[in-house]
Amino acid sequence: MGSFNILDKLGSGTFGTVFLCERKHNKVKIVLKEIKVDIHSNQLLSAKNEVSILKSLNHPNIVQYYDSYISNGIFYIVMEYASKGTLHELLNNTRPNYLPQSTIMCIFCQILNALNHIHEKNIIHRDLKAENIFMTGLKGDVVKIGDFGISKTLFNDGKAHTVIGTTNYLAPEMCDGHPYDIKSDVWALGCLLYELCALEKMFDGSISNVVLAVASGHRKQININLYEDGLQIQTMIDAMLQRNPTDRPDTLTLMKYPVVFTTYYTIGTYLGCIQP
Repeated sequence: MGSFNILDKLGSGTFGTVFLCERKHNKVKIVLKEIKVDIHSNQLLSAKNEVSILKSLNHPNIVQYYDSYISNGIFYIVMEYASKGTLHELLNNTRPNYLPQSTIMCIFCQILNALNHIHEKNIIHRDLKAENIFMTGLKGDVVKIGDFGISKTLFNDGKAHTVIGTTNYLAPEMCDGHPYDIKSDVWALGCLLYELCALEKMFDGSISNVVLAVASGHRKQININLYEDGLQIQTMIDAMLQRNPTDRPDTLTLMKYPVVFTTYYTIGTYLGCIQP
C-alpha cells in the first residue's frame, strides 16, 4: 500500500477486506480490496476471476476497475470509490417514509442499464442486492453496481451450477440446486424493485423460511396507490419473479416497459458523463 494512505475500513468478509484510501500524489479517493492468498489457492483464482470480469466491463453504472497487483502474499484490487454509500443505507435512512416514483425508477433504470451491459458480456453477477449497489454523484443519485467477487462468465451451455449468493435474493432454480443462467439476476432485480417500493425485502428470515416462501409461490405486493404507475411497476415485479426462468423477461424486454422507457429520457443526458 505504499502509494496509498488508508482512510477507513469499509468492510470485510469471506472474500477479503475493503479499505477507503487516497492516492498520496493527488489525494484522489479510491477503494482498495485486500485478499490474502496462497499462490496455489482457490482464493487467488477467485481474485483473478474478479479482476478479469471487472476489466471486461466498462459502463457508467458499474464500479470502475483501476489496477491490481500482488505484494507480500496479498492480492490488491484498486477500484472507483462511490462516495454516497449503498442503496441499503439509502433505504434504511428513508424509512418510515417512501421514495417517490421518480427516485425509484431513476435508481432501478440505472441498475437495469448496468445489468444489461453485464449480461451482454455473458456474465452473471450472482450477488445483486442493495448492499452491492453503490450511490455516488454530486447529488447522490448516480448508481454503481459493485462487488463482482462471486460473478461468473458463462461458457458453452450458458449455465452455472454452484449455489452461491445471498439467500434473500436467490432464484428458485438456485434454491432447488438446478443449473441457472442470467435470468437468476433478473429474479434478484425483481426483488430489488420490490424493495425500492416497499422498503422491505420480498423474502426475509432464515434460509429455510426464504426457501419455503420462494417455493410456495406467494409474492408480496407493493402499495400501487403510492405511485402514479404503481400497477405497471407491480406487473414488472411479477414478471421478474416468475418461478420458471424462461418466463422472466430479459433486460432488453424490461427496457421496453413505458415507465422504464420514459425514465431513460430523464437520466440519459448524464449517464455517459457522470461526475464521480
